[in-house]
Amino acid sequence: MGKAIIKEVVLENFMSHEYSRIPFSPGLNIITGPNGAGKSSILLGISVALGLSHTERGRRLADLIRVGKDYAIVSLTLDNSPEGGKPFPYIRSDEVTITRVLKRDGQYLYHINYKSASKMEVENLLRSAGINPSNMLIIMHQNMIEVFAFLDPREKLRLFEDALGISEYRERILDARERLRRVSSEEEEIKGLLKSVEESLKKWEEQYRRLVEKRKLVERLSFLNRELAWSKYYKAYHDLLSLRDRVSRLEEDLHNERISLMRFRKRIRDIEVEFSRVLEDIKATIDDLFIGMRSGTEVIPGAVANYLEKMRDLFHTYGTVRGGEALSQYKIDVLEGEIKALEGEIGELEGRVRALKAEAEALGGEVETSRAMQDILADIRVVKARLNDYRDVDDSVEDTYRYYLEMHEDTRRRMEKILRDKEAASAELEKRIRKWREVVSSYVEKVSLEYKSILEGLGGSGYAKIINIDDVDNAGLDLYVGFGGIEPTILDVYSKSGGERTVASMCFLLALQKYITSPFRAVDEFDVHMDPRNRNIIMNYIIELMRGREEQYIIITPGYISDAYRDANIIVVQKYEGQSVPMALGEAVEEKE
Repeated sequence: MGKAIIKEVVLENFMSHEYSRIPFSPGLNIITGPNGAGKSSILLGISVALGLSHTERGRRLADLIRVGKDYAIVSLTLDNSPEGGKPFPYIRSDEVTITRVLKRDGQYLYHINYKSASKMEVENLLRSAGINPSNMLIIMHQNMIEVFAFLDPREKLRLFEDALGISEYRERILDARERLRRVSSEEEEIKGLLKSVEESLKKWEEQYRRLVEKRKLVERLSFLNRELAWSKYYKAYHDLLSLRDRVSRLEEDLHNERISLMRFRKRIRDIEVEFSRVLEDIKATIDDLFIGMRSGTEVIPGAVANYLEKMRDLFHTYGTVRGGEALSQYKIDVLEGEIKALEGEIGELEGRVRALKAEAEALGGEVETSRAMQDILADIRVVKARLNDYRDVDDSVEDTYRYYLEMHEDTRRRMEKILRDKEAASAELEKRIRKWREVVSSYVEKVSLEYKSILEGLGGSGYAKIINIDDVDNAGLDLYVGFGGIEPTILDVYSKSGGERTVASMCFLLALQKYITSPFRAVDEFDVHMDPRNRNIIMNYIIELMRGREEQYIIITPGYISDAYRDANIIVVQKYEGQSVPMALGEAVEEKE
């Protein structure tokens, strides 16, 4: 992808610049001129155009507007040519101009290619090209080279990550941590909900248990009522069978008695026949008697006596048989009466049996039982008494219980998912932390070697070191430096002079240059506290570093510029009648001649 280097900066009514157009080139750009000429204003203008919201020179951007003017305009034109791939592929033009308008009333307006834009749009545009104007390792304003030594190690490391384009690893950690935090927060929320649901479920579970017991009792009562109904049917049916059996026996007795009656009557007829025959014999004998008297027969009286005896016997037998007939007839009448009465009972009982069977069938399937009804009734009383304890339980309990049961199951599943997500988030966080350590350590090691090499060229020694690498939040970057053969110690304000701090900080900046992602970098007056020798060494190092490079490096220095810098784009800033006037070195020479 191509480099979004600065092609031109335009300042209008900005600080000491009434109207200035400053061209920039790839590689090294040196802005020089006397103190107070307006050199630093150019770099400040670049930062303002890129979105800087406050400065070390004024608390408000409105303070940067030229005295007597109501507005200021700063414009920055970046290269977007297709060679190597457009750095801003969503913009069709070969140049991208970012403009910022400052007004006295505090309005600060943005434009991209002369169309209104929001600050966020500008920030997103710059971020896509790896540009962060607030990072002092990319744009180091006046006096910041000294400030760098005072920074907390944690801040140094964050600036380092941002400048090298590896902040995404920390951001990914923060994203993963935020995800873990959200998941943990959701876990706590679900835990609370689960606890609440479990408490409610426990309460309704007890109610549901009572409902189940009630239903069992109701079912038991239903069965007992069915058993009782079938028991009543069975009893009535057995009574009916008994009556039918009794009638059957009575009918058999009646049949036998009728046979006896027939026998008695036949006997009576036989006696009557015999009696008639005896009477005939007596009559014949009497006739014979009268004849005998005429003939003098003497046996007749004896024969008559025998017939009379026989008649007495027949009368006695006849009376006995007649008594038997009467008794038999009586028995028949009694039996017929009993049978008729029983048949009436049977008719009534048959109707009752049918009714009891219908009632039993209405209650459910047939129940075969041998238990006495009083035993069944006793059980029914017990069940009803127990059911009385469940008066407060109704079927709506089941709906509520099922609701909480489903909610509990759903919440439990959600908790299981949250725990899986938490485990995955924790694993992802650890993975990202390991990757961050690996990447940051690798870059620090590379930069440390560069830093050491540059320091050795200045007669010093040193290295860069990560501290608290196991703690992402408290991890930091410490620089160690030593001059004159002294063992390297931490770069701080207590053990190092101003010149040593400046040299060490500048060496570190130079060590970063191979790895910084921003297409342009700038540093203002890094050489203020340097002796001429160190200044020349560093300047020569910068020249060699930037030779043939596509990146852009902007250096602001009040120092002398020799012919050694002829390959650089040199801009001289002078001040005439209160106005800053920047000119390319060639233009300045021609004007002077």
